[in-house]
Amino acid sequence: MLTEAAHRCQNCGAPIELSPDTVVSVCSYCGHVESSFPLGASPLMVRPARAQELRDFVERAVRKEGGKGASIRDVRFVAVPVWVAELRARTRYNGYKVEHKTRSTGRRTTVYKVYYPVTGTLDERLAVAVYGRKFESIFGLGAVKWSALTRYEAAGGLDPGALRGWEVLGSELTEEEAWKSAEVGAADAHRSRVESMATKVFDCYTETDRSSIRLVLYPVVEARYESRGKSYRLCVDGAEGGVKVLKAEAPVSLLRRAKWMLVGAGAVLATAALGPVIEPLLYEDVSLEAKLILLALPPGLAALWGYLSARSATAIQRLKRLSKEEDVRVLEG
Repeated sequence: MLTEAAHRCQNCGAPIELSPDTVVSVCSYCGHVESSFPLGASPLMVRPARAQELRDFVERAVRKEGGKGASIRDVRFVAVPVWVAELRARTRYNGYKVEHKTRSTGRRTTVYKVYYPVTGTLDERLAVAVYGRKFESIFGLGAVKWSALTRYEAAGGLDPGALRGWEVLGSELTEEEAWKSAEVGAADAHRSRVESMATKVFDCYTETDRSSIRLVLYPVVEARYESRGKSYRLCVDGAEGGVKVLKAEAPVSLLRRAKWMLVGAGAVLATAALGPVIEPLLYEDVSLEAKLILLALPPGLAALWGYLSARSATAIQRLKRLSKEEDVRVLEG
């Protein structure tokens, strides 16, 4: 670890400027690379792909997403700190689920509710990713966390030479802070799953048992490019053997907008044609609620299709999520 008194290059003795969260430093005089661990946690690293391979990939991705006229403005090679905590989470929950049933009596149909209890326990071993920076984020962070969760077991010891030319970010979280964030993340993930199973949740309590935690430096390439006078962002997984686009902003072509306009117009006309089909049903012996739903259906669908088509036809940018964006992975359970 580099201390306050050791801010000199171990190779040539030149002074080196270090920030409180410096992990890897490069001597501006001789290019020697050194590592330091400001919070006492020696990080692991997912080995990055070769710089030239990444530059070529970014150029191809920009041409694909932005078109032939797209030009790269900035490319940033950055190793981001991700804490990966393994823990066991046990969540006891209690609630109920509502299902709507129909009952027919003669020519009359009524709708009624049925309540089912939802109770049980989730008991799983989880891996939870926690971003190590407090006051800054990166484009595509959710996808980066998932990539870290799928590759952290193959992470090796820190190799400063492999990170030459990379901006290496240190963790602003201590190990204990990372543990607490991971426990909250596990509880939130379990509660989200419980809420997807139930209409109403009364109790949802999570207990956790800590297992292990490690700080992983994950290689990411951030790029900004221009197309038709607008600026867009690109996030690329920079891991060796796994280079791919994680998330991208891309322009919407005139052809795509015209297509959505035609699709929307056709959908509105098709929905309007439902009127003559629905009208005879209004004279049937059905409940008042059913008649109101039938009356509201055509204009409601037409308004929805009109809104969606107008939004798509006027959009100048679309967001492409090309990877999962999750920070919890189930290991066992």
